[in-house]
Amino acid sequence: MSLNKRMGDKHEDSVNALLDGYASRGSGNQWHNQLDGKMTRVVHYPYGWDCKSTMGKSIGVSRKMWQKAVEQAGGVSPVIPLRFYDNERLDVGLDLAVVNLHDLAQLLQIANDCECQWEDR
Repeated sequence: MSLNKRMGDKHEDSVNALLDGYASRGSGNQWHNQLDGKMTRVVHYPYGWDCKSTMGKSIGVSRKMWQKAVEQAGGVSPVIPLRFYDNERLDVGLDLAVVNLHDLAQLLQIANDCECQWEDR
């Protein structure tokens, strides 16, 4: 298995687990379900994702990439998780996510209005 395939599979698996989601069949290569994964249960703010990973110094995000994620999300909010691996053992150096700023503002408003306790990060 190629290094790029291993990087992508590991990243997708961890995002699916973290966001309580499922992997799209064929890692998004199906015409009817093109994202890498989506949330598994009905929630107020469902997300679908298209993962990008690298061992390089940067990952480019373009308008075209974002528009593709929006179109493929099929009505749920898109997110583009970005992962930077430190080495070929696939030690994770950094995990980030690209989201729509208005979605983030709405989520922060809801989170700040509730009296819930956050887990330590």
